[in-house]
Amino acid sequence: MVVPTWKSAGHLDAAVASALGQVGVSVELLMVDDASPDDTFAHIQGLAAGDARIRAFRQPKNGGPGAARNAAFDMARGDWIAVLDADDAMTRHRLRHMIDLAEAEGADIVLGNLAERDADGHVGESAFLAQPQIPTEWRAVDFVAGNLAASGGRSYGYLKPLLRRSFVEAHGLRYDPRLRNGEDYHLILSAYAHGARVWFAPSADYLYTRRAGSISHRSEPDHLAALLEAEDRVAPLFADREEVAGLLAQRRQALADMHAAELVMQALKSARLGQAGREVLRRPRATGRVALQLKEAVGKRIGRRTSETAPPAKDTPVE
Repeated sequence: MVVPTWKSAGHLDAAVASALGQVGVSVELLMVDDASPDDTFAHIQGLAAGDARIRAFRQPKNGGPGAARNAAFDMARGDWIAVLDADDAMTRHRLRHMIDLAEAEGADIVLGNLAERDADGHVGESAFLAQPQIPTEWRAVDFVAGNLAASGGRSYGYLKPLLRRSFVEAHGLRYDPRLRNGEDYHLILSAYAHGARVWFAPSADYLYTRRAGSISHRSEPDHLAALLEAEDRVAPLFADREEVAGLLAQRRQALADMHAAELVMQALKSARLGQAGREVLRRPRATGRVALQLKEAVGKRIGRRTSETAPPAKDTPVE
């Protein structure tokens, strides 16, 4: 199992415990620290010293989550490779259920459903994807359709994969280290280009931690630019699949709008009105997204002011 870490010492113990607590499978935990500036690597070294199933590694320089996962892929020895983020966790039977599904259906990759939990560990009642409710094979067109940028946050790209290592090695499957977001999506898309059979497991047994402020977090323009370049690289691989190619073009257009909107917002925040205007003229389609983000920003500012000026609640002690 692959666990990339970066400044994660404060919250990775739960992830490690859930990985080592998997039932019915033999687990090797490959923890790769992405050159954290704090004591994260020392922490995972301590964990490795206490359990022979953990192997601790450190990247010579920070390369992002994709590069850290690739380093672990290079050292993997098991039949299956699972991906777990350092602040997430899994229920005890997740890997056994996913492996059973993969072996029964001849799948190369299984994407498992998830449940969201907050930073205090409280798990939401509903699964991230409510449908389908039974294991389902997803074609490339299904997967891309579930990853359109305007999909309301229910992107299939959030689903962490289980990968058959023989398939990974046969096709040299690796994460794109140039990406700081969307890297899971592009890994699976690359697998489809190599003929992978991909199944969806509906049990919400991956616990995805959404930390305070993450809902309003926006992608950095340079991260979106790298993602657009990745979209351009992958599109020719599906040029002969008309339906997939059309969806890829639709996704790229939406990402380009998002990128332009972020550039406009960045310029407005820096009072560079001329640059903001030029970006709008360059891509008028982004105007609606800019308007929405401005509305959200104003709403948050008003909310903060209201919070600052409101009287304390009755049951709130005042010192």
